[in-house]
Amino acid sequence: MTKVISSQLGKNTGVIMNYEITAVIPTRAGSERVKSKNTRPFAEKSLLEYKILTLQKLKDNGFISDIVVNSDCEDSKKISKKYGVDFIQRDDYLASSDAPIVDYWKEVLTNVKTEHSMLCQCTSPLISYETYADSIQKYNGSSLLGTELIKDYLWENDKPLNYDWPNHPKSQDLSRNFWKINFGIVIISKDELTLFNNIKTPNTQLYPVPSEESLDIDNMVEFDLAESYYED
Repeated sequence: MTKVISSQLGKNTGVIMNYEITAVIPTRAGSERVKSKNTRPFAEKSLLEYKILTLQKLKDNGFISDIVVNSDCEDSKKISKKYGVDFIQRDDYLASSDAPIVDYWKEVLTNVKTEHSMLCQCTSPLISYETYADSIQKYNGSSLLGTELIKDYLWENDKPLNYDWPNHPKSQDLSRNFWKINFGIVIISKDELTLFNNIKTPNTQLYPVPSEESLDIDNMVEFDLAESYYED
């Protein structure tokens, strides 16, 4: 899973970043599909611990200013204390499935000291240090969303969206590109989120997350698959 990247990354070379960014790790106690997925055993640690360790490396090398865990989960609070990471207690309603997604975004992304924040979901455990660092360097002050390129034969009702059926091109030759938002990386300012009431804005940068890092854990099959990467 290690990628070769600029020698500037991974070394404390006095990199000067354009923005002070707080990395926010959101968890909640009420995981529905995978019980306690962020804090249960995962390889040798837990999803939350692996995410903290990656972000601490980013902080040590000057890519982010701070790390916070935002949660209603007592186990997450204990892990945060273990690693010396600030913990923000989330309101019970905002940690529930009833809270609108926009209210959740505003809670976790604006309840920080810096103007800019980066959402770092534990459920995207394969996103590497190098990818985080590269996305931060590309952030220009307008929201940045991690995305995944979809190269498949797409249909809407009974019509193809990206090829001329019955002709059947190779997947790499499909006529249109479609992008899936990957919530593993979201960087945005408080002002922009407040202004547009969404993490997607008219000026959003779409950042392609490498396909081998884009897995998002939503069920036990995906949990086990992600864990196998760490155990290999």
